[in-house]
Amino acid sequence: MIEIKIILIPFIGAIIGLITNWIAIKMLFRPRKRIFGIQGILPKRKKQIAERIGEVSPIILPKSFDKIKEIRYIGNITYSKLIDYFKKGVENKINSLNEDEVEKAVIQATKKELNFVIWAGGVIGFLMGCVQVLIILI
Repeated sequence: MIEIKIILIPFIGAIIGLITNWIAIKMLFRPRKRIFGIQGILPKRKKQIAERIGEVSPIILPKSFDKIKEIRYIGNITYSKLIDYFKKGVENKINSLNEDEVEKAVIQATKKELNFVIWAGGVIGFLMGCVQVLIILI
């Protein structure tokens, strides 16, 4: 009977690892409204995250966009002003999304990575369970 309990330890660790990482990912988005002082990171910090994404968004512009630099003025707008408008536009677009849309976009863009995090929790939990078994047996 003791052998079965010892064998189960790594598997229980794996289940705990899977569940805790799944909960952690869910808590990125939920709860949407503050409950007992707890709120999902994305709903709570949406404006700050949108601002930071807006700031780094010019990085994703294709190289062909750099050709606009060669034009001194576009109307009465300089290249740096155009980039500032782009940054602000990205920030405003993110802020205009509701929580469901933000969650859907993040999950759609990072589904493989989020699943990896969940499964990595299971593997780490299993390995920690194996370490516990070794400690018990030594």
